[in-house]
Amino acid sequence: MVHGIDHLVLPVRDLAIARARLGALGFTVAPDALHPFGTKNACVFFQNRTYLEPLAVANRIEMEEHARKGYVFLRRFDAYRFRCGPEGFSKLALTTEDADADRARLDEAGYGGGPVFPFERKAVAADGSETTIGVRLAYALDERSPDMTLFCCQHIGTEGFWAPGNTTHENGALGIAEVFAAEENPSDFQYDLEVVTGERGIHASSLGIHAELPKGAFSIVTPAAFRMIFGRDAKLSGRGPRLSAFVVTVADLARLKDLLTQNGVAFEVRGSRIVVAPAPGLATVLAFQENPAS
Repeated sequence: MVHGIDHLVLPVRDLAIARARLGALGFTVAPDALHPFGTKNACVFFQNRTYLEPLAVANRIEMEEHARKGYVFLRRFDAYRFRCGPEGFSKLALTTEDADADRARLDEAGYGGGPVFPFERKAVAADGSETTIGVRLAYALDERSPDMTLFCCQHIGTEGFWAPGNTTHENGALGIAEVFAAEENPSDFQYDLEVVTGERGIHASSLGIHAELPKGAFSIVTPAAFRMIFGRDAKLSGRGPRLSAFVVTVADLARLKDLLTQNGVAFEVRGSRIVVAPAPGLATVLAFQENPAS
């Protein structure tokens, strides 16, 4: 089975700053959610069932204690912050219906990241009742890739994420269209891409490698290609892919331009996309493109 994009993990220093930045960009941000292992998030949900997860430290001591217990989710989050700073784009999650099967598949391919990580918490449903929501995560680890983590995410009871109140955005955002990582020699990581996504039809070119997925696409490109596409240098820390940009589809680019101008957000038009530079609260390149069906 080929897996599509599920969500992006975006380390942030402060959720309040992230909320302000995402709000200025025209996104609807869900209420803060506290995790029992020392982190917290404030997500942005889209109609195509992808989402952004700005993730911050809520309690440093709790987070470090759980990381020492072997929680891959926390160990990779903390390692990224140590190597790359407190803000950025550390993980890409792919949607799965069976995290256990993915764990077995990743183990067999030599990329297993330990036991499936289960996480559940209480939440309030739209009708006011209390419900349990959660995820089960199967991690893929490649020691050559310290700054990019890929994993498969199985949802449990999260149907409320996609309620219209969560997925309607002032900027007309519809979903994540593509994720870009940068690396000196992308073809060195083609097997990683094939194994984790399940997509064997990887397209290779002088720019890098590209996978079309059921939801969105994933590209690993050279630094030169990244600059050509986005007009900015990718921040790299030596070899290994680093997640460096993502693209969101919107219903109307002209409407988006007006909104960004009104909110004082600087942007650049590059071909058929609007590109917004990294800033506190969202320290990665963000591009918008118009939905072809609009």
